[in-house]
Formats: sequence, structure tokens, C-alpha cells
Amino acid sequence: MTDKEFAYQYALGTLSTGALIKIANTSTSKYVLTILSKNIDWYIRKSVANNPNIPIKIITKLSKDKEWYVRAWVAKNPNTPIDILIKLSKDKDDDVKGGIARNPNTPIDILIKLSKDKNNFVKYCVARNSNTPIKVLTKLSKNKDSYIKKYAKQTLLDKGIKV
Repeated sequence: MTDKEFAYQYALGTLSTGALIKIANTSTSKYVLTILSKNIDWYIRKSVANNPNIPIKIITKLSKDKEWYVRAWVAKNPNTPIDILIKLSKDKDDDVKGGIARNPNTPIDILIKLSKDKNNFVKYCVARNSNTPIKVLTKLSKNKDSYIKKYAKQTLLDKGIKV
């Protein structure tokens, strides 16, 4: 579908929510992604945030979205710039911080900070990140929470460290 066809169908309201989500997930058009990033439906904005072709300008805008779910998907997107990852690492929402902890491009110092978060989900996500330092993973492998412990040990094993 061309940008012109999309604009026409979008204006007429003939595209279903499912169709808009599919377009938001797969489109490479900056025009289409810009339009959909402004949609009232947070699930469509989340799908834009998940798109690997999302322009930096839209990532920046969606990183400030009022819906935590949208910010969490920005946090998970491997194309999110480091400066936005750093800002989102201070988000009040644990799912957003979990997304940061899962992102393969999150700076090591942020992973270390998040490994000390009070929320177990955030620590679990740090334990799953292959870039988490061995020292941090070793500490997490002794955590009381069975999932944190399990995945920290698994990540250590994946790095060739026997536990």
C-alpha cells in the first residue's frame, strides 16, 4: 500500500484496528509511522514503538508517551538511542525498566544499577541480558527469587561460566 492509499483509507476509517497494528509493525514508511504514532489507541502506538524501522524522531516522541506499555516497547526496541535508554531507566514503571534491562544496547552501568532495583521483574530482566557483567550475574544467581536465580545461572552458562 502506498502512502497515498494509506492516507486515503486511514482518513475514511476503512482500516480495522488489526490492519493498523499490522501496518504499524511492518511499515517502512516514515509518513505512515508518523501518522500511526499519533493514534489514540495505545496498542497501535505500541506497535509503532516495536517497529525496527521507526525513525529516531518518533522513538523520542513515544518514549514520553503517557501509557507505560508504549514506553516499555520503546525501551525494548534495539534501535532506541542510548540517551533515551538512560532516561527511560529512571521511569517509575517497572515494565519500562524491565524493557531497558532486556535491551541488548543498554549500557553496562545501567544494567548494574537495575540489578539493584527493588522489583524482582526488573532484576529478572537483567539476569536474562547477555551483556550483564559476570560479577552481577553471579550475585543474581544467589538471589532468593527462583526465577532470577535460574536465569542468572543460565546466562552465566551461556557465557561459558560454570555455576
